[in-house]
Formats: sequence, structure tokens, C-alpha cells
Amino acid sequence: MWQAVKQLAEGGTTVLLTTQYLDEAEQLADRIAILHHGRIIVNGTLAELKALLPPAKVEYVEKQPSLEDVFLAVVGDTGEHDKHGAADKGSQDAKTSPSKR
Repeated sequence: MWQAVKQLAEGGTTVLLTTQYLDEAEQLADRIAILHHGRIIVNGTLAELKALLPPAKVEYVEKQPSLEDVFLAVVGDTGEHDKHGAADKGSQDAKTSPSKR
């Protein structure tokens, strides 16, 4: 269906599309009108609408490690098996090392 909408618009036909999916509007629309409580509160191109916002800023967010992060850091697991098919080095060492008594 979206391909048909694109073809109509490329052929010069005006298409009025209503959607609640903003990613669809970004992809399909030349101009966008934002309605709120039944009234158009702003309209323009995507670039014009984005220009209404203040410039983006970079913020530092401290991320606490999850238990999965700790596990992967401790075992050094990259998700790949070694040449013997063992999931981790510890299990392979247990198979090949003489037991300690």
C-alpha cells in the first residue's frame, strides 16, 4: 500500500494521509500537519518541524552494569565456542587438566 501512495505522490497527485505512526509520516510525507484536540497546531516539512526544537545536546548518562555485563566481563565470553566446541575455557580446562588431590 505504501508503494502505491509513493507512486501517486511522485505522479503529482495530492495524497492526504492520516496516521498515528509518526515514522510513516516521516517516510511518506512532503508536508506534515500535527493535529491536537481536533485542530492543526503546526504544519510544514519535516525539516521545518524539526527546526522548531532547540538544537540537540549530548548528555552523559551513567549506566550501571547489569548482572549479564558482570558475567560476560568475568568469563570473557564473546559468544563464540572454542575449537573443541566448549562454551568456555573453564569447562575445557576441567576436561584436559589432571585433577588436583
